[in-house]
Amino acid sequence: MKSTAYRVGFVLFVGTALACTKPKTDTPSPGNPSSGNKRKPAVTLTTIIGGDTKAGNLDGKGTAARFSYPSQMTMDKNENLYVIDQRYSYTGGSVIRKIDPTGTVTTFTKGLYSVTDICIDPRDGVTLYAIESGDAQGIASGIFRISPDGKATRLNGGPGLNGYEDGPLASAKFYSPRGIAMDKTGNLYIADALNYCVRKVNLNTNTVTTLAGKAPVNTALCNYLDAKGKEAEFCSFEDLTLDEAGNVYVPDWGNRRVRKITPDGTVSTYINFGTGYGKDCPRSNATVFQPYRTHYDPASKQLFVVDDTGGSLLVVTPDDYLYNLTYNTVSTDYAENRPGFSHGIFGVAVNKKGEVFILDKFNHCIRKATVTWK
Repeated sequence: MKSTAYRVGFVLFVGTALACTKPKTDTPSPGNPSSGNKRKPAVTLTTIIGGDTKAGNLDGKGTAARFSYPSQMTMDKNENLYVIDQRYSYTGGSVIRKIDPTGTVTTFTKGLYSVTDICIDPRDGVTLYAIESGDAQGIASGIFRISPDGKATRLNGGPGLNGYEDGPLASAKFYSPRGIAMDKTGNLYIADALNYCVRKVNLNTNTVTTLAGKAPVNTALCNYLDAKGKEAEFCSFEDLTLDEAGNVYVPDWGNRRVRKITPDGTVSTYINFGTGYGKDCPRSNATVFQPYRTHYDPASKQLFVVDDTGGSLLVVTPDDYLYNLTYNTVSTDYAENRPGFSHGIFGVAVNKKGEVFILDKFNHCIRKATVTWK
């Protein structure tokens, strides 16, 4: 095992795109895994919810609704989207909005402060869980269960409970938790950012354990080590996702890598580090620059990766091939398209039809990515 450490704040650069070896066999498209023809994606982006570049807080339908820095979202079994909105502090939100399949936006939950991520309970498909990072002044980090009628119940956290401690959920300590996901048996997984680890919450026993990672002795150093459990080391991450086998995928942007954690806590590097914008290629040859979000779609068995801190969207297909969907975008309806203008991707969701929805945080809207394969 190789361990490396380097100082945070080194100068980043973008070099020439790394070349990838073409596969010897045809690659099936994500929408048709059994296809034998090699295909290339062509992506069209359409604004469907919110006023592109126009911030606000207004319920309504489609582009008449207004959002303010939406940052994460999830979808229930009825294809309702839930969006963290209304930036209350630097990263968190105080309002969760609901978007039904017709595009009608309503306010679902109020009264939270620094919510950074939400997920759906796969056991019933409608109950939400939310993580509060403690970023807002005077607000401790915590985990919330949100019922289908929007009522939020705190499961842990409170004054004096910021820090690191496994054990009973009611008294367990987290330090700036940022991401949350749930497996099919009801275990929550928490991206515990400033403890540099992934925590597991067993809701059947109300017990918290550390799945992988540990806080470094010197937080000025960024550590990287593939290993098992608490021997593994991460740098900076704010999100995670799960596949149907219980593997966790972590966008370790501080280490410029996507990491994979098996159910027994074994950590490996899933996509390695590279400079520039990588082309479509086998996942084993692919690289990322600064992965920020991950989202696994169990229906299509695709892993979506938001790279370049929101600048590009990648997808790993079931045949282990990576496509850069942003690189293959052929059409947009952006209200503002000047060179250098930011169109950040800060959340991904996929419905039963395979339609991909992305949050454009800094333009206060939700777009639909229509992917065709040629």
